[in-house]
Amino acid sequence: MAGATQVTLDASFGVANVYKRYDLLNSREYAQALVDAGKKTQDEMSAYLNGTNPGIDWQDEIFRTGITQNYKVAVSSGNDKTQFYLSGNYMGQTGVVIESKNERYQAKANVTSQVTPWLHVTADVNASHNIRKGGSFATGKDNPIWIAMNYSPTMQMMDGNNYAKDPINSIASNPVGILRLQGGETMTDVFTGHVDLRFNLAKGLTFTTTNGVDYYDAKSYSFSSKRVNPSNSMGNSDTYRMMLQSSNNFTYMGKWNKHSLTATAVYEVTKYEERLMNISGKNLLTESVGWWDASMAQSRDVSNGIQNWALVSGVARVMYNYNDRYQLTGTFRADGSSRFSKNKWGFFPSVAAAWTISNEKFMKNVKAVQDLKLRASFGIVGNQAIDPYSTLGLMTQTKYNFGTSSDYVGYWANDIATPELTWEKTRQFDVGLDFSMFNHRLSMSVDYFDKRTTDALLKKTMPNYKGGASYWVNDGEISNRGVDISLTAHLIQHKNFTWSTTVNGTYLKNRVEKLAGGENDYFFGSKPASGMVDEASIIKPGYAIGSFYGYIWTGLDESGKDTYQDMDNSGTIDGSDRRVIGKATPDFTVGWNNTLTYKNWDLNLFFNGAFGADRLNLARFTMASMVGDSRFITLREAYTDNFDKVGQSAMYPGLKVTGNNYQAVSTKWVEDASYVRLENISLSYNLPKKVAKFADIRFTLSCQNLFTITGYKGMDPVGTTFSNSNVDVDAGIDMGAYPTPRTFTFGVRMNF
Repeated sequence: MAGATQVTLDASFGVANVYKRYDLLNSREYAQALVDAGKKTQDEMSAYLNGTNPGIDWQDEIFRTGITQNYKVAVSSGNDKTQFYLSGNYMGQTGVVIESKNERYQAKANVTSQVTPWLHVTADVNASHNIRKGGSFATGKDNPIWIAMNYSPTMQMMDGNNYAKDPINSIASNPVGILRLQGGETMTDVFTGHVDLRFNLAKGLTFTTTNGVDYYDAKSYSFSSKRVNPSNSMGNSDTYRMMLQSSNNFTYMGKWNKHSLTATAVYEVTKYEERLMNISGKNLLTESVGWWDASMAQSRDVSNGIQNWALVSGVARVMYNYNDRYQLTGTFRADGSSRFSKNKWGFFPSVAAAWTISNEKFMKNVKAVQDLKLRASFGIVGNQAIDPYSTLGLMTQTKYNFGTSSDYVGYWANDIATPELTWEKTRQFDVGLDFSMFNHRLSMSVDYFDKRTTDALLKKTMPNYKGGASYWVNDGEISNRGVDISLTAHLIQHKNFTWSTTVNGTYLKNRVEKLAGGENDYFFGSKPASGMVDEASIIKPGYAIGSFYGYIWTGLDESGKDTYQDMDNSGTIDGSDRRVIGKATPDFTVGWNNTLTYKNWDLNLFFNGAFGADRLNLARFTMASMVGDSRFITLREAYTDNFDKVGQSAMYPGLKVTGNNYQAVSTKWVEDASYVRLENISLSYNLPKKVAKFADIRFTLSCQNLFTITGYKGMDPVGTTFSNSNVDVDAGIDMGAYPTPRTFTFGVRMNF
């Protein structure tokens, strides 16, 4: 009721654990494997073999129980003309990896008021302060999780006052030392706010102006200790971003007889600025002040930069409705972006139509079907996802020497100018059908969509003999076709018991239709582990984006070495034998949500799944292979199922093998990543105010990632993406990402 004040208090506490780990050799098994391989003698490993020295379980050392606390208080009040909302929130989280921590302080305020009959005002402010501590877990050889999986369990953690390095297997620094003494801290301040003014100019005619600001400031600090690495270093960086946006909207709404019309004209302007400043230092004279004194570094680097871009947009839209049966919408959008040098403007029309069949006279006596609607649409949308100045071919600083220890600063054209670059365009056609049955207890929507992306924004790299520079191009055509299905059913609707369920499913066929160079043209993705794993993925006509490009493994030969299919019958295995061997994009994704109520109890279960996707398990490759940065096995399966133990039917070569052709990107390491997961389950009990006397109280116990059904041998079949700009060419590469934990949370909500 008007004038009533409501106070809401939310509090929750959660614990999280890594619910799936790799099955690695323990210290005794690893010691025996070293003896079997002839790398160590029985006497040298005796302490580990007889259990006198327990060794190190690296997964136990880097993983821990995570704790999350979340508290929020909100106040809302108002009258018939003015309402306000205020809230404050604190979230504290210690991650499941040691030394990882995140804190967030957040405040929000909203006021909406009908100031006069012709003016309505809405103001919204959101501010937050974040503190994140911990290292980087980006895909690559520097990831401490990946390092830990490949570190020897037969060693000591410390070497005097320093963290010991692996004397046998890995060339990387101690992962526990990296996490404890090579981490960092990032403090982020975010402020967003907007004011919305709506003027009622005349009957059916309104003008709305929305003006907002998005402010971001991040200060990052990093430090690397000599107790972990051969040399120490520090770094400070400051990133400032400011985005201003103004949207101005004229809307006319008219209705006469059976006709209704809505016409809208919009003019938008967005201005963005980003400033960067970095200070780094190496070989610190003392570590006592950490990252706070760059003057202690024997060598220092300073860099700064600025980025600016602007976007101007105009939109015209007309929506027509006849007798609540026929709807027609036409839209024309024009966007001008400063990110492009010459071709700044993109023009994007769209049209949509709908027929509400259930409102027709001939459907009046049809009781079996309700809300029957047929929809169709076609439109073009644009994408400008490149960094500012990407088309200008700017010079980049580099260092070189003339056979001495002294570095000299020079510049080279790392990026080539592409002034003709322009908007990426996606043409989408959609046709859909909505309907309900059994007196609205069953509702269903089916959509067929066909998306065609042309002038795709892709980044090419020149061959090294031409300088190795990279440049953006509008190249190729990419299609995404599929079907979306949504089904909602109110299965049980009883006074004391209800059950509602919703199923959403999508079938998607992704395909690169063509590139400018024809069927033999292609783009490689990134190198996930330079020097050990070459480019693993490819963009190639006829295949999905994110396709893995490698060798077809054909088992072990009579000497216990890996063999691969000779695709060109040349008698040798080389790059010409590589083929597309899998893809990261799923064919089908599904979500299933269930809500059950019984008196004061609520139960919610949400399942999701994906089918037809693959993952390149580079984590298993390195743990099971003796090559590159990992010179011995740590995976138990590579010991129990190797050639020495079970012969030619084995999955893995013997421990004494020499000259083996280890190929990371091969069908041996591409795994089916289909899965079904209970994403969330929550049970709530509602205690009404008339019983509790002082407030409505809701108690909730929930669990995220309770279980996952999958054949994938990695830690998480969902995997991660380290995207190559706007195209996920490198999706599905698993090299030890930050684990997805299982989290149990207890929460209380009180409405006073």
